[in-house]
Amino acid sequence: MTEKAFEMGYTLNDLIDLYRTDPDSSFRNLQYQVRVKQDRVLKRLGNEHGKHQLRSIKQRTLLEWHKAWSSGGKIAAANELIARLRALFRFGFTLLEDRECQRLLEILRESRFRSLGPRHVQLTAEHVRAIRAVARDHFGWYSLALAQALQFELMLSQKDVIGEWVPVSEPGESNVAHDGLKWLRGLRWSNIDKNLILRHAVGSGRRPIEVDLKTAPMVLEEFEAYGADKADLPRRGPIIICDTTGVPWSTAEFRRKWRLVARKAGVPDIVKNRDSVPTGAIIGGPERARISQPVHLARINHHLRTRRR
Repeated sequence: MTEKAFEMGYTLNDLIDLYRTDPDSSFRNLQYQVRVKQDRVLKRLGNEHGKHQLRSIKQRTLLEWHKAWSSGGKIAAANELIARLRALFRFGFTLLEDRECQRLLEILRESRFRSLGPRHVQLTAEHVRAIRAVARDHFGWYSLALAQALQFELMLSQKDVIGEWVPVSEPGESNVAHDGLKWLRGLRWSNIDKNLILRHAVGSGRRPIEVDLKTAPMVLEEFEAYGADKADLPRRGPIIICDTTGVPWSTAEFRRKWRLVARKAGVPDIVKNRDSVPTGAIIGGPERARISQPVHLARINHHLRTRRR
């Protein structure tokens, strides 16, 4: 413990600074976009309550903070702030061996804060068909339609499809760079072999998956609309390229444009792009694509019979 901490104890700002900079802190191992998001929450905590001595924070203090944060129905934001406090106190207890952090961590374990409860919202096949059609036919955003099909039928997260832009100093190698950033994690044409088998590493743990795209009719339809011949797909480069910039989408811009498309398609605002994967489903699970297989094979057989005539 530092001399300052021994004499006066940590303030919340002290703890935040140490959490950000300690070489053994879990914060330093977070993925870039997650770290950026959590850093914004930490800045808010510091701005609003950073001068508080940890020893002055009681259970009633935390309940009052949560009540203020959740005013106006902002329960999710309030719970995210509590989650960051929990991470801070866990760091202070385990790595700094601070007794006040141990006390506060125990208080949070025993406290009950208002919750939104589980989400029972899902993006349906009807929603997806409408989004794809509007993205292509109204806005001309073919890449967004393809991304939505890949997410829905292959049960992939947005990041595992469109990737993410991170500073070049971040871990990970990429041959796609733009304005001091590099592109990681997204789908590449090289992930798909000549038999239309897609292999990709997904999630934070980079779990390998393997999916037969011949069982994913929406994806094949979007390949055709995208101008990609499924018998002769490109062999390199990102699959999802923004139609207006010529480079992979940024996360913020994709989400903004997706909401514009969803509203135009009549999808309620309560439904999010992340609902492409049902709650509790395994990210990257091929179950939905496999269910679609009989419908797809019937469509192919009809198409072949028509061509023979």
